[in-house]
Amino acid sequence: MRTRFYATADGQAGLFFALFGLFVAWQSLRYPLGRGAQMGPGMFPLALGVLLVVVGLLVTAKAMRAGHPAAPPFEWRSAIVVTAAILVAGALLLTAGLFVAIPALVLISALAARNSRLPAVLVSAAALTVMAWLLFIVGLDLRIPTFWM
Repeated sequence: MRTRFYATADGQAGLFFALFGLFVAWQSLRYPLGRGAQMGPGMFPLALGVLLVVVGLLVTAKAMRAGHPAAPPFEWRSAIVVTAAILVAGALLLTAGLFVAIPALVLISALAARNSRLPAVLVSAAALTVMAWLLFIVGLDLRIPTFWM
């Protein structure tokens, strides 16, 4: 039996890109588009939305032509855990600082994976914290607290 294209991963991704591109293009019409020589603030989002629609339609057409297996069921647990990790890190960033928020983000996000190993998670947390510090504090000179205020 042939799987319907919208039940495959490519079909779902293509439809998502196309619908999101339509939404972006529609929202960009709220801003003046300008002309080619003097582009307005709505031109870039409109071009991006149209590009997303084209990519989405190409991926959807590929999914319709090829017989792919059905997409696995949606991982609700992972989506909830990663969303919670982002919310916790966002709440901690300005109060507890970068050196608490980034490790919390990584440690909580690791709960979404069923086979994560603690040593690898700790190394990732340390490396990402140092990279975030180098990028945002040292490189871009952003005024993000590093520790509790």
